[in-house]
Amino acid sequence: MIIDAHVHLLPERLGAKIRRFFEERGAPGMPYPYAPQAVRQALVAAGVALCWSLPYAHRAGVASGLNRWTAETFAGDPFVVPGATLHPGDDVEAVVGEAIEELRLRVFKLHCSVGAFPADDPRLDPFWERLSETHHPAVVHAGSAHDGTATAAEVEAVDRVARRWPRARIILAHFGAPAVEKTLALLRAHENLYADLCPVVADPVVLSRAAIAGLERRILFGSDLPSVAVTIEESIARVKAWGLDPADEEAVLGGTAAALLENTPGGAAILSLERT
Repeated sequence: MIIDAHVHLLPERLGAKIRRFFEERGAPGMPYPYAPQAVRQALVAAGVALCWSLPYAHRAGVASGLNRWTAETFAGDPFVVPGATLHPGDDVEAVVGEAIEELRLRVFKLHCSVGAFPADDPRLDPFWERLSETHHPAVVHAGSAHDGTATAAEVEAVDRVARRWPRARIILAHFGAPAVEKTLALLRAHENLYADLCPVVADPVVLSRAAIAGLERRILFGSDLPSVAVTIEESIARVKAWGLDPADEEAVLGGTAAALLENTPGGAAILSLERT
């Protein structure tokens, strides 16, 4: 079962605004439409069985409304695991509590470059403390560049979070690209740290079979639809080209994402429902 652990099914007006952002900065052509149902259809057509939909907040005050839209739009959808976001300028404890207790969202997304904050911003302490208790996975897009890239120094903010909150389940988006070597070192240093394989617009994450040896169960497949110029099929093919043992390949393409969901409160029952 292929689980895409990094997808953005967003309100259509927001999706249009994000697409214009890329186009105005000369990004390569993106083959996927941004309307949420069209993105969903593209994922299904490519053989994806389940996706994590990750909203993200560019400023304080918008996360709660976006989280509610995500929860209501995909309530009961067997294909979509709706996620939540927040900004450190929010009432962090309140937004996280609402997302978990009322909206029952399964995964969180922090977008440091869009929101202009580091992963270890002290205002996020209540967030990391709560996730250390509940084990909801958190996908973190580190860095500050508009093109989505991260430096080794910016990835080190995730290192500090992983050290301080060793029970939090943290997924470093885009493998911290281009700081891939730094990310590999951090994965070997922290058992609670994971990384996903999302391309950065048109640039796939470049990894060798030797580089990921021993880390196969902490790497997640992700496409970053719709804001990507690499097709889902190309991203899946890159994983298959490693020639992993079947169990390890299954873990990368979906097994590890499933396990992270199953470890959250009520996650096993919800995942079982989504599989039917």
